[in-house]
Amino acid sequence: MPLPASLPSFDDIPPVPGMPEGTAWSVWGAGDQLGALNLLTPANTRLAVREVQSGTRVQLDWSMDKPRWPSFGRMQFAHRVLFKPQSAQDEVHYNTQSSTQWDGFKHVAHADPGEERGRVFYQGLPMDDVREEKDTLRNGIHHWVEAGGIAGRGILLDWYRWHALTRPGVPHPSPVTSHGIPVSELDAVAAFQGTPLRRGDILLVRSGFTKWYNDASDEERKRGVAENGFQFIGLAPGRETKRWIWDNHFAAVAGDTVAFERAPPALPCIPVLCRCCSRSAHRRSPAPAQDSP
Repeated sequence: MPLPASLPSFDDIPPVPGMPEGTAWSVWGAGDQLGALNLLTPANTRLAVREVQSGTRVQLDWSMDKPRWPSFGRMQFAHRVLFKPQSAQDEVHYNTQSSTQWDGFKHVAHADPGEERGRVFYQGLPMDDVREEKDTLRNGIHHWVEAGGIAGRGILLDWYRWHALTRPGVPHPSPVTSHGIPVSELDAVAAFQGTPLRRGDILLVRSGFTKWYNDASDEERKRGVAENGFQFIGLAPGRETKRWIWDNHFAAVAGDTVAFERAPPALPCIPVLCRCCSRSAHRRSPAPAQDSP
């Protein structure tokens, strides 16, 4: 859809009846399938290309078999090789909430507390319609691909490194505890790195979770990921975080932890990413700096 001439501040987003504060569906227009990915335009892609200096390519995904013991009892990654007389083929089975993934607009539905029916996804798509296969294409991630994919100016806010360098002697919060990173500290990281935040950026936040996982023993990994009551580091949930994400007008947000926000979040904070501001949440990335302080 054509971008609005201007985007409202978080406090001025037109309310959507029955939805939490900050629901930005009307900003993008009825029937929209992209949310804030609409901010990935040819113009800001060209600006991003101008910043390329070394041309170094960087891997952002995690191995498909990690974590070995997923949370919530999800199935483990399974892989086998099938052989034919003149070829070999791979067969894999996995839960899409493992390894690295984007949370689509049909991942988490909103409902008022206590309601079991009437849940809705982005732009009011009823969860019942999806469950009953009445509308299987609406809100699918294939719309993102057809719009050109997720490519733009990516910025890494390396909170883990900032914490280590600016707070010597202060223990780093364990990534397998429910520690919330305030957005004021992300502003401090950006200033420390000299990284300007621009409209349409793809935000990557490094918390240190993947470093912890790679350094941990199998026993620590199983206990920390599958048996810790789903407690993980992430952005502190709340209105301040929602306002910061929206008012910076990121096209998408990503992180190297199990959920972009702290887990478990205090409801109604999940809508920060999946429904209200219509951002896409990316998890267990970036990889570029995960093994350095």
